[in-house]
Amino acid sequence: MSASAGATSGASIHLASARSARRRPLAATIVGPGRRIERYHWSYGLNHEYLEVLTANGLRFSGFDDTGQVRIAELPGHPFFLGTLFQPELHGDRTRPHPIIAALAVAAADRAA
Repeated sequence: MSASAGATSGASIHLASARSARRRPLAATIVGPGRRIERYHWSYGLNHEYLEVLTANGLRFSGFDDTGQVRIAELPGHPFFLGTLFQPELHGDRTRPHPIIAALAVAAADRAA
């Protein structure tokens, strides 16, 4: 991880999409493809020196900010491996969870059953 000075309160996240539902990234399935505004407080990011080796070993990067920095990573084939570099818990008015938090709860309940 690399860090830049300062804090950020929000940024556009661009979600990758795929033509076939079978290859569609989990993040796009949960929140839909396209652009969203998400909140985060620090400007941490993935060290680009590791992108190729991580991708070669199965990690998928499915969300990026306006500068091209990775903001979402997932592991296809895993029941629910979805990591974000934004804070979905800061979404909304606290009466409804972010779609990623809701999907995690459903996945956990399904695995527990």
